[in-house]
Amino acid sequence: MKSVHKHVRIALTQRGIVLIDALVAIVIFSVGILGMVALQGSAIEMTGSSNYRINAALLTDQVIAQMWATTPSQLATLYQGKQGSGGTSYVTWFTNADCSTKPSVTGCLPGIKTNPPTITVTPETFSDSSNTQYLVTVTLYWQAPSDNSVHQYVSTTAIGP
Repeated sequence: MKSVHKHVRIALTQRGIVLIDALVAIVIFSVGILGMVALQGSAIEMTGSSNYRINAALLTDQVIAQMWATTPSQLATLYQGKQGSGGTSYVTWFTNADCSTKPSVTGCLPGIKTNPPTITVTPETFSDSSNTQYLVTVTLYWQAPSDNSVHQYVSTTAIGP
């Protein structure tokens, strides 16, 4: 009789242990799901950020390619500019790079209107040659709609013989 009474007492003291195990498992599972959601959000943000950097590189390469097709002595007249004003080719390129005037597609950057790009053209003549080479620096600035900071992309290229 004593052993039966002892088993009943042990059973009563262990009652609810399965419920505690289940609650702990649910908490651990919930923390894991929240971590996955945070990771997904971070991945989406990084993808958007890399898209802006790619667009900045494409826009810079586009204007440099146009410069290569231009007579080198005309580079400063046509392409040099800052704060949204400058040569005619600079203004055309700057207008096309703005996402506020057209749907957001590749080849434009948000916030470029408030942070205009800069293009500088510096002639360099070498002492051992009569050829002039032009050092072109294109600096793009953009600011994503959900971002507080302004980002920049700089490309420097030598154009000439």
